[in-house]
Amino acid sequence: MALKQEDLLRDMQKCFNNLKVEEDKKETVIPREREDSIDIRCTDFPDFSEDFRQIVKAGWLEKTPPKGGKIYQRRWVQLDSEYMRYFQSIKEVYSKRMVSLGSVDKAVNVGDMRFELHSQSRTFFFRAESTQERNDWVCCIEKILSDRKHSLEPRNLFFKNGSVNICFEGYMEMLSPRTKVYTLISKDKLFLFRSHEEYFQGVGITDIDMRMANVRNGESKRSLTLTTPYRAFSFMVDSESEKQRWSEALNECVSRALSCDGLCESIWRVPSNRLCADCSSSMPEWASVNLCVLLCEKCAGAHRSLGQNVSKVRSLKLDERVWTDDLIRVFLLLGNGKANQFWGANIPPSESLCSSAQSEQRLEHITAKYKDGKYRKYHTLYGQQEALNSALCSAVQSGDLLETLSLLNCGADINCNTGIPEFPTPLSLAKRSGQTVQAELLMLNLNSESFTPVDKDASIRSQSGYLFKTASSAKPITEHKSKADFSQRWCCLGDGMFSYFKSEQSHHKCGGMKTSEIVCLSVNSPGKHGYEHTFELYSEEGRVYLFGSDEGSIVKNWIQAIAMAVLPPALFDVCGTCDRLGRLRCTEGNHGIGWFCLSGFKLQVLLEDNVQIIDLRKLLTLNLSDSAGSMVLVWRGGPLHLLADRRPHFVGWQTFIQQRSGSGDQPLSQQQLTDLGVPVTVDRCLDHVTRYGLMSSGIYRKSGINSHVTKLLERFQIDARSVTPLESDYSVDDVAHTLKRFLREVKDGVFNGQENNDSWLKAAGLKDMTEKINRYQILLSNLPDVNRETLKALIHHLVCVQHLSDENQMTIRNLGIVFSPTLFHTDGTGATGSQVVEELIQNYCSIFNVSESDLQRQLNMTSVILNKHKSQRPLSRTPSSTICAVYLEKKAEGAEVLVQVTADMTVVKLVSVVLELKGIQQANEESWSCYEVLEKEDMERTLHYQERVLPIYFSLSCHSHLLIKRNQYIISITRYLENIENLCKSGPFRVCEVKSESSKTFHSRHCELSGTTFRLHKDLQGSQCEREYPVKELKLYHGCRSKMHPPTPWGLILIHDKQQWYLCCENEDELTEWTAMFYSIQYNGDIWPSW
Repeated sequence: MALKQEDLLRDMQKCFNNLKVEEDKKETVIPREREDSIDIRCTDFPDFSEDFRQIVKAGWLEKTPPKGGKIYQRRWVQLDSEYMRYFQSIKEVYSKRMVSLGSVDKAVNVGDMRFELHSQSRTFFFRAESTQERNDWVCCIEKILSDRKHSLEPRNLFFKNGSVNICFEGYMEMLSPRTKVYTLISKDKLFLFRSHEEYFQGVGITDIDMRMANVRNGESKRSLTLTTPYRAFSFMVDSESEKQRWSEALNECVSRALSCDGLCESIWRVPSNRLCADCSSSMPEWASVNLCVLLCEKCAGAHRSLGQNVSKVRSLKLDERVWTDDLIRVFLLLGNGKANQFWGANIPPSESLCSSAQSEQRLEHITAKYKDGKYRKYHTLYGQQEALNSALCSAVQSGDLLETLSLLNCGADINCNTGIPEFPTPLSLAKRSGQTVQAELLMLNLNSESFTPVDKDASIRSQSGYLFKTASSAKPITEHKSKADFSQRWCCLGDGMFSYFKSEQSHHKCGGMKTSEIVCLSVNSPGKHGYEHTFELYSEEGRVYLFGSDEGSIVKNWIQAIAMAVLPPALFDVCGTCDRLGRLRCTEGNHGIGWFCLSGFKLQVLLEDNVQIIDLRKLLTLNLSDSAGSMVLVWRGGPLHLLADRRPHFVGWQTFIQQRSGSGDQPLSQQQLTDLGVPVTVDRCLDHVTRYGLMSSGIYRKSGINSHVTKLLERFQIDARSVTPLESDYSVDDVAHTLKRFLREVKDGVFNGQENNDSWLKAAGLKDMTEKINRYQILLSNLPDVNRETLKALIHHLVCVQHLSDENQMTIRNLGIVFSPTLFHTDGTGATGSQVVEELIQNYCSIFNVSESDLQRQLNMTSVILNKHKSQRPLSRTPSSTICAVYLEKKAEGAEVLVQVTADMTVVKLVSVVLELKGIQQANEESWSCYEVLEKEDMERTLHYQERVLPIYFSLSCHSHLLIKRNQYIISITRYLENIENLCKSGPFRVCEVKSESSKTFHSRHCELSGTTFRLHKDLQGSQCEREYPVKELKLYHGCRSKMHPPTPWGLILIHDKQQWYLCCENEDELTEWTAMFYSIQYNGDIWPSW
């Protein structure tokens, strides 16, 4: 009832807003949003690409007013690591409110799509556009709050980590809008609050960046004006003397911001210096002056932990005296890019640091990178002391700073004897040579700790130490475990046993298992549970053990030791680097067992004697059986049959393999791929257009039918491997439009981000063609492998298209115009993007290193084939087929029909073929359907006429079959739907939750279908909602399960994952109506073909 009232109020608000549109356009004074927030509108708007603020998440949310009221107000909300701000619109610079996350205790999910932000002083209510969006917001906020809780620095509710540096503060009266505000100057910003109390509570109005501000006198003696590029702020104070003090303080803030910003801007001119050298956070304001890297604030803290003898950390803004001209030149000449060519030359992707990493992970990574030298590029003279010293003496007399940095950190003695009495050290030699920048680098490293490599025994298979453990479970651990759920245990690994004790002194073992009984080890993502780093052990008996620690190095050592104790020697190389490892029942394995190690997208498999590596993104097919639970992976090396296992580790393997096999809403590198490393979506679209559209006039310029394009793209995103566009279903323009839309919408695009887009566009401005092609080749080589192969495949295809431009009218210029917005994610108004596409096509062989003779031979062959078939039916793909057994009307002897089913055959086609084989003519009022029949459960599911047959057929268990028979309900269903207006229905049911074969208890429940959601209430109408499911995720079966003794014979069975609900209808009409509603929502009204 409350939701209906709320929706009514929202509708009233929309009507009210529509009536006021014309009136609002005439008004010059915009009314404020209640008393709580201040509406600070801009008169001009910025280029948001210049915004240096690190936004974690941004989007539209609806919020309630602070003092009650049910009408939500739509606000643009930005979340960064310090504040949550909300604005009147997406263009506004100055927020209506900013809430310091230091004052926030928690973010809580409340009902559908809503969440609350609990601060020290009040609760903020927000509503997202979907439950998923709401969950994303809460997850981001909780992540930041978790990071803050780990900080031991003094706490201030408004400023991050207590970093309070107030230069001036007090009350002033703002003249537009007219209100009194508490104003505070801190560092290079001006902060506005409604009161002094709200500052202490951590809630503000907005902050003003003083870098581009200007202070001048106002119209009266007690007023002053602060002008920014986006608006002017007018303030009034109590006296002229107070105005003078404020003016001086504000001008000092502007000067301070400009001086600080000058140094930052100078060093940030080098593109690689705009990202932290360790975690890639943007606009780093700290530096390790001896290691020659720029750092974000969090990484700078980790560097300080190494000590001054390893890393000398300085601020770009606060340590102005340190930054001499020579030191600035060191960072301009080296930069993070060149420095990381030495420090981070060998960082594997799995060990790279991200901007959201926890403090322990940062310290571990930074220690390994700089102190232990784990990832550095060793000098060719490493280990030859005299040669290193001699090379250092030569390097300091040149301008090669990277060589000097490499020598100093690979063992060269900074105080070695040069052999020249007048200039005995490298420092004096550098000064004699006039190399002041080299001298600066040497002086910064005079007291630094030299590098000593650390040897680790990789063959250790025993381990002991304290870990934290939860109680073991017989089910997969899906819920979050807090630290209170863990108990400290002394753990020992050795002699084929893993044991744990209450303490190190205890002799009585609390529990344990043989290492031969460990069937799986799974590493959780950091922060999943109360302890930052956790892993799970799965035993042969079906128990799950969760262990953890806040120390990443401790957990890493345990994982490596356990892995080496469990795995066969052939897999020792992957110990410590896997996300999940263990053994599974596998048909192709030795004695039916295979060993598996999953790391990223790579699945390493040991079946007999050799290890095979499967890139899960490049699987040919991935089939799951809903009933039996088996999994079939088909790759170029053949099929892998992973047999179902009721123990909890198998469910985790299913989830991991599905997630790592490629997803349609991810960047190109995380899509489902062909064997050549091209996204399947791109490959299928290019193949279809090549077969049917190369001679189509205006190909890629003409748009397809939008509904067809949307439907096809959604199918690709769900499972691209299972999609082969058919000429009968989609026109060539539909497929071409789908390709362009995919490339335009895919995350980071083909060129892998806006910065790379700009680099390609900048290269187009080079005058010399040879230099330009060389630049294109360099940019191409810098792309990730998948992006590079995708671009190559696309440009090769466009070369073929323009080769037939006499037929299709698509010249190189036309293709450049069409694909420029697609590839560069622009509106197509600029000519530079078109120029890049044209030059890639014109110089395809040179840029992509392709033989011109081979290309010409392919083009000639294409022309011959297409001209030969120009007047005939276009070439068609011959899909693979399987002989399937289906039954007609009932499963009995003689009723079986063998049908050749192709990969693209739909249910409606199958029904037509079977009836034709049996010589059955459908009467006008007669309808036939195909059913999935589960024999043991006495239930059946009507298959939708557009479902593909093969995936269903392969998923059938030995107690299931496909049955074709007359559909007795479809006419009643269609007639019922013709007479209803709203897709909603509710009413009582007798319901039984089917947990086992012994489930027989039916309870009265109130069920509701509303929108796209099915709700199951605990008792009768008005009671609390017990379960809620998206209708499209439910499978609907019919049947009367007599063994359960249902109260009526008219049963609906709803299945969601492994949950089953048996709903008993009172009569057949009620069964028909509920079935009709389910079908209509699940299939968007398209429940039966319109012949």
